[in-house]
Amino acid sequence: MKRWIFRARKRTTWIASFFFAIFALFTGKKALDYSSPPGREKNCDFAFPDEPTSSKPTTLTITPPPKPLPFETNGGFINDASCLNKTPIWGIVRVETLDDVSRALAFARDNHLKVSVAGQRHSMGGQTFTAGGLVLDMRGFNKIALDRQRKIMHAQSGATWAQIQHLADYNGLSVQAMQSINIFTVGGSLSVNAHGIAHRPGPLASTVVSLRIMLSNGEIRTASLSENSELFRLAIGGYGLFGVILDAELQLVENEAYILDTHYMSARDFPAYYNQNVAANPEVGLVYGRLSVSPTTYLNEAAIHLYRKAPFSGPIPPLAAASHDRIDRFVINFSKTGKLGRWVRWTLEKRGEAILHTCLSRNQAINQKEPCLVSRNQEMYDSMDYLRNRLKDTDILQEYFVPQDKMPAFVDGLKQIVERNRANLLNVTIRVVHTDTVSALPYAKQNMFAYVLYFNQELNERQGQILQQTTIDLVDLAVGLQGTFYLPYQLYYSPEQLRRAYPEIDSFFAAKKEYDPDALFSSKFYEKYAR
Repeated sequence: MKRWIFRARKRTTWIASFFFAIFALFTGKKALDYSSPPGREKNCDFAFPDEPTSSKPTTLTITPPPKPLPFETNGGFINDASCLNKTPIWGIVRVETLDDVSRALAFARDNHLKVSVAGQRHSMGGQTFTAGGLVLDMRGFNKIALDRQRKIMHAQSGATWAQIQHLADYNGLSVQAMQSINIFTVGGSLSVNAHGIAHRPGPLASTVVSLRIMLSNGEIRTASLSENSELFRLAIGGYGLFGVILDAELQLVENEAYILDTHYMSARDFPAYYNQNVAANPEVGLVYGRLSVSPTTYLNEAAIHLYRKAPFSGPIPPLAAASHDRIDRFVINFSKTGKLGRWVRWTLEKRGEAILHTCLSRNQAINQKEPCLVSRNQEMYDSMDYLRNRLKDTDILQEYFVPQDKMPAFVDGLKQIVERNRANLLNVTIRVVHTDTVSALPYAKQNMFAYVLYFNQELNERQGQILQQTTIDLVDLAVGLQGTFYLPYQLYYSPEQLRRAYPEIDSFFAAKKEYDPDALFSSKFYEKYAR
C-alpha cells in the first residue's frame, strides 16, 4: 500500500510539475508572442524555391499616360499571404474608379506590360501577380448597394464580404454562399469560385445574378447565365485571366436563427451520418465538419456541426465582433508546437464549445432543452483575426475535393502522407460542396466533401521541401480517388497532375486566347501551366 501511495504521489507530482513547466514556458515573452496580433506586416523576404526572377526587373522606357495613374508603388516586390512568392513587379495601381481600370489597361497595352488583378492576395501561388507585371489593387473599388425588395446586393469587386454582411444584416438578409473568412474581396472570391459552410446552393457561382467585366481592349460586358454566358462561366473561377471583374449582383436570402448541434463520431461514420441526417434535410441551413489532429484520436475522430432552423421571437440581434481572439490565437499557435498543443486544442474545442459559444438565446426554441440559438449571419461572420500572429513562420492552406463515399480512403491516405513526410498539419475542416454546373473549370464534378488542410511551415528550405512533397502526394491521392484539388494555392503540382484533375484546362486556356488574344492578363499560374 505504501509503495502504491508513493507511486501515486510521484505520478501526481510529475503531472503537476509537467503542467507547471508548460505554464512557465508560455509565460512572459512566449505567452505574449503566441497571443498577440502582429504589430506590423509580416516580413516576407523569404522565397522558396529560388527563381530566376528573384532580382528587380530592368527599368523600362515607358509611354506615360495622358493623365497620371494612381500608382501605389513603382518597381519593388510583391508577395502573398503565404510569404513564399516574393516577386519583382513593374508597379501597383491603386484602383478607385472605373476610369482607373480603363487607363491602367491602356497604359499596360501601350508599354507591353502584363496585368494581374489583386484583392487581399490570399491566393498562395502567384495567381494575382507575375514577374515584371502591373498589378491592379482593387481594394479601393469597393462601393456596395442593396435592393431590399429583390434581395440583391450590388457590389464592386474590391468590396469585402464583411462590408456586405453588415449591410445585409442591418436589413435582415444574409449571403447565400461565401468563403469562411469575410476579409476577402468579392472579385477575389468570384475569381476562385469560392465556397464555405453554406452547403446550399453550392459554390459562389450559383448565387451570382450577373457581373460586369472589362476585357483587355477596354470593352465592358455584362455577363450572366443568359447573357454572354460563356464569358460568365469562364470569369467565375477564371483567376483573373479573362478581364477585370468590375462588379456583381449577388442573390441574398433572409437571415435565420439556428440551433447549433454538434456530434462526434468515427471519421469512417461521417459519410453515412451526413447522408442520413443532412443531405436531404431542408432544415439544416449550415454544416461543416472537422477531423481531430490530437495524437490520441489523430484523423480517426470527426465532429459535425449542424445548424438547424429554429423559431425565434423578435428581431435577431446584430452582428458582433469576436471577443476572445487572444485566447484563440494562443491555442492555435500552441498547437503548432507538437502533439501536446494539438491535444489541448482539440480537447478545448470538444469540451468547451458549448460554454464558449456566443448564443442568441438558450430558452426560446420549442421542445428543446436550453439549446444554443445562433444567427446565420453571425456564424458566417469570421475575420479569423486570431490567425494573424507575430511568429517567424507561415501557415499554408490546401484543399482537396473527393467524392463523399471515398472519404475513408482519402483520410487513410492523408494520414500516411502527413506522417511519412512529417508535415505539421494543424487542422482539417470538412465542407460539403455540391456539383458545380456553372463555372467552366469546376472543382466539384459531383457532390463532394472538401478537405481544407491547414499546415504550418517554418521559413526555411527544408520545410518548404516537406510541403512541396506533401502537396504532390496529396494531389495524386485525391485525383486517384476521382477527386480534384483547389487551384488558388502553391504551384507544386505538375502540368500532368493539373490535366488529370482538370481535363477542361486546355479548353479553358484556349478560350482565354480568344477573349485576350495578346495575353494582356497573366499570372505565375498561367505562365507555368498554359501551353
